[in-house]
Amino acid sequence: MTSAAPSTGSAASPPSNPLRPIRIEAYRYALGLIPGLEFFENALLVYFAVYVAGGVDASPKEFVWMTTAYGIASVLAILKQQWFVERIGYRRYLTASLLLYAFGAILAGTSESVTQLVIARACQGFCAGSWMSSCRILAQVSMPAEHRGKTVQTFALLLFTGSAAAPLIGGLLVSDYTWRTLFLCTAPPAGLLAGLAWFSVPDVGRLRDRVTGGNYPFAPFMAFALAMGAFQVVLQEMRYSQWLQTPWLPLLTVAGVGALVWFGYHQWQHPEPFIRLQSLRRREFQVGLVLYVAYYYLANTQSYLMPHMLEQGLGFTVERAGQLLGYSALLTVFLLLAYFRVAKFITHKKLLIVSGFAMTIATNLWLGAMPSDAGQSQLYGVLALKAVFGIFTVLPVANLTFRTFDHESFVHGYRLKNILRQLSGSFAVSTIVAFDQHREALHRTRLTEVANPFNPAFTQTLDSLANALTHAGVAASQAHGVALVQIAQMIQRQASFLSFIDGFHFIAIVALCGAIFAAIQKQLN
Repeated sequence: MTSAAPSTGSAASPPSNPLRPIRIEAYRYALGLIPGLEFFENALLVYFAVYVAGGVDASPKEFVWMTTAYGIASVLAILKQQWFVERIGYRRYLTASLLLYAFGAILAGTSESVTQLVIARACQGFCAGSWMSSCRILAQVSMPAEHRGKTVQTFALLLFTGSAAAPLIGGLLVSDYTWRTLFLCTAPPAGLLAGLAWFSVPDVGRLRDRVTGGNYPFAPFMAFALAMGAFQVVLQEMRYSQWLQTPWLPLLTVAGVGALVWFGYHQWQHPEPFIRLQSLRRREFQVGLVLYVAYYYLANTQSYLMPHMLEQGLGFTVERAGQLLGYSALLTVFLLLAYFRVAKFITHKKLLIVSGFAMTIATNLWLGAMPSDAGQSQLYGVLALKAVFGIFTVLPVANLTFRTFDHESFVHGYRLKNILRQLSGSFAVSTIVAFDQHREALHRTRLTEVANPFNPAFTQTLDSLANALTHAGVAASQAHGVALVQIAQMIQRQASFLSFIDGFHFIAIVALCGAIFAAIQKQLN
């Protein structure tokens, strides 16, 4: 049988010679811009999740379904990627997926209900979920050796740039237009990138003769889909009911575990699997996957909490919050450029990785100690510290995880890594939404307990506020009611702010676990 990687690499000759320099440069940027668009759009949805949820009147539980649908569809797209590539090639695959993604963006931007938005996000996930693995694999196996290093650097730079542009552009879109533009703004770039992909990506990966190769069975694909769907439902419902309260949750758990075990066994035995799990035998690859999951989890949870704290906790406008977060992300891009110049001189990358987790701990403890009346000037230091996390963590991990892989092992290993990226991102949003919702309800209940007519401090505050409103021109008959509304709003803001502090402390604990894990790994030396 013809294996996936050789089929990709064997046809990896650059396009026609007269246009070769132009197409090589266009190809290099296409491989970074295409996954950069997905990073941009995902960051938009994480930073401005509350506006999207409010636009379709979605509860926290319903909003989680949007991220779940995208995550599961993305994972299935990664599994099915090679099946598509062997039939139509990378060039047609990327072009078609970009055009379909643009259609999904328009569908999401015109959605009128949660159901429509979930369907649109699933469509977008199935189109865009495999872009990162496709483009990174192409950079590794189809780019001429003399251009490969520069291509990988461009790839990483455009991923970080896409994430950095999201809060800046998203803040302007939400403040000047509506939440719908968060989706609609990605449709034109997707169309342009489809044209760039058709022009620059060479026709590689397609098997001309598929009589004996490329026959991927449908049953394990559906088994994996069942497992992912079952686990997501169980994780989501356990926030609202106990695991043994209903027989459906244990049955779904057993079905999910059984389907996943059978999928793993099938992939291990099959000569042409979706993912070659034999790569998991390598200890450095196992360690790298764990650190990748920790990084993506921490990055997504911080990205969700930060804008909420700036807007709801500290009172910044959405535009100002977007600018602050954007400046922090742009600082990451500049640090990335510096890292490219000095990375070859850094031999002890383990120290960088542990330092990255340590800086994340410091960042979140700093945010957890932030006063409720903090101004913009008090945020510059913590935002600058936040910018270092990605450079010190994910880049050294990327260098170490795949350093001993040949082309074929790299193809399958990178797909597995991106499956975990999608799942950890979806799980991060699900857990931080649940955690924030739970802690806010707890703090609101505790604060409301003292807001009763039997508490002298509360009645005194209420009377003073009502008198102040009366002197300000509010009718005496309405002053008492207006004072109660203002106190309720104050309680809600305090409860939200306290839940954000708890969230940052929770992230710091997760980062501490990551730092300890990285520190004890000999493979990182």
